[in-house]
Amino acid sequence: MYILEPESRERIWGTPRLHDYSGNHQIEKIGSVYSASGVSEIDCKIVNEEQTFSQMITDDPKKFGLEAGEVYPLIISFTACDENLSIQVHPTDDYARRIEHMPYGKSEAWYFITPPKDGWIYAEQEIPEKSAISEAAKKNEYTKILREYSVNRNDLIYIPSGTIHALTKGSLVYEIQQATDITYRFYDYDRKDKSGQKRELHVDKAIETLHPEQHVEKNSFVFGETVAQREFTIRHLKGEQIVVNESEIASILTILTGEIIINEISCKTGQSIVLLKDERLEIPETAEVVLATPKRYWKK
Repeated sequence: MYILEPESRERIWGTPRLHDYSGNHQIEKIGSVYSASGVSEIDCKIVNEEQTFSQMITDDPKKFGLEAGEVYPLIISFTACDENLSIQVHPTDDYARRIEHMPYGKSEAWYFITPPKDGWIYAEQEIPEKSAISEAAKKNEYTKILREYSVNRNDLIYIPSGTIHALTKGSLVYEIQQATDITYRFYDYDRKDKSGQKRELHVDKAIETLHPEQHVEKNSFVFGETVAQREFTIRHLKGEQIVVNESEIASILTILTGEIIINEISCKTGQSIVLLKDERLEIPETAEVVLATPKRYWKK
């Protein structure tokens, strides 16, 4: 097994609340603490190893249940915001392969540790036609046609790729996503970056990959529950027990609260541990974790 070092990323809508999830204290507005990632843009270091997560996979993919040239297919993060995120959509598998030359798209799920201030996120449209979205784009009137989707603490919201959505202010989530980290922004509230320029939008690509007929899926995700989607399975665990990775592919165990000691190394809230096939880890009574296991659906 391997212990990963989280990577923090500053965002215009970020928050210091992520300091409590192993976020970098030198960054005030953290948008995401990437607890497990092996893509080139966000590559976690491995505790007491010279290689990063992606480098180790490249050198020995079979150890992680992967084939030569494959990246680890999931990214795990803690994401939080003190302002609304941009209204956005992620590419579908087909669009990612044709346009971005990536192996798959980006479906994701949010487990709400802290729900949004107003009790809802943006997800889906009230009018399921692309023409309505296109017209809204011209007038910057997305909020009039988007659905305010109610969420509460402990809800798990699965967002299939090609679905319009946005986290809203106050949210703090455990986020699991496919490792194609591409976002197309429809609308960003005319916010400006550090250089004073409006942040880039990607309206044409967003509309091309949008599937307005799709729906998000809401599940409860309290202790003991398992939720399976096409791209991954996640289990929510708490209390003293042995966790075993029974999958052929490496799983990611992420600490939501508490601490786990491995070979005298303290793993704290916000950190992740890579469990190889058949590896076992004892969870102490005070720890709360999520075990995420990828599915190699693209090989079927």
